[in-house]
Amino acid sequence: MTVLHWARHGENVANLSGTFSYRVFDGDLTSRGMTQAQHLADRLHAATDRYGLLVCSPLRRARQTAQIVSDRLGLPVAAELDDLREVNVGELDGRADAAAWQVYHATLTAWRSGQLSQRFPGGESGAELAARTRRALLGIAAKAAGADALVIAHGASIRAAVPALTGQPDPGRDLATGAVARLSVTSGHGQAVIALTAWP
Repeated sequence: MTVLHWARHGENVANLSGTFSYRVFDGDLTSRGMTQAQHLADRLHAATDRYGLLVCSPLRRARQTAQIVSDRLGLPVAAELDDLREVNVGELDGRADAAAWQVYHATLTAWRSGQLSQRFPGGESGAELAARTRRALLGIAAKAAGADALVIAHGASIRAAVPALTGQPDPGRDLATGAVARLSVTSGHGQAVIALTAWP
């Protein structure tokens, strides 16, 4: 079994402006976000867990958080994985208007009710998000080779993917910036099972 610690990046400028940030907009951490990343790094360093692998999303807010964590833990960032990007919101990317947010919430509500074929205009469906997240987690688990792995990525993507990935219900609330959830990947009988084991 491989334990994966999924940490959400620190606060970034898109969090403050309400801008969708999948690929079009890629903002830096705020000063508060840098402090959150440092606190995250300190908590991870103080934990009894020992991490054998650190990977992150290629988006700037995740890369900046991962570098702060890397420096504190003395653990290099092994890879930036495109499959760990935030939800692909398609035509909403880069927008911050109320109409875009209405579409966003309607789509996530549909996914939470089991309508995983629903997709963002020009973006991905819930099934596609779950498939790429699963691909990322299985690849990370294989590379970790039994050691705990640390993932620095996004909150909406992992929350939205949890039900399809694990068969468990929606966690019920978003993962806060700088917070850590925990998942496990267990292989056996030719297949891998992913489970959510902690959500702050």
